[in-house]
Amino acid sequence: MPRTLRFTWDQQGRAVVNGLPPDDVLADYLAQELGFEPARAQKMLRVLNAVRQGKRERWDVTGDAWSLELSRLRASIHSEQTIPGRSQELPLEEFELVVRSWLEFMELSRAH
Repeated sequence: MPRTLRFTWDQQGRAVVNGLPPDDVLADYLAQELGFEPARAQKMLRVLNAVRQGKRERWDVTGDAWSLELSRLRASIHSEQTIPGRSQELPLEEFELVVRSWLEFMELSRAH
């Protein structure tokens, strides 16, 4: 897994993600916006694919706690409410890898 993210399970068997700064922003985005439902991560992967292939030039969305801006080169995550000013930028490929890894972990969690 790239970055400092750590996927684990809580005592109830639910998936949990943590990260050291600055990757705590990415971890919070995964937990709060994509949540623990594989369908959300799958939808994000479809959007990432469309942006990467040039079918969409950009994709911007304001979520409950975080906003996300995608371009062919970068993913930018910005806090909406939680802690003003928290943000993280990373290459689009890395963001896609993180989302894919989170999805795989959630699916593994549900299988056990």
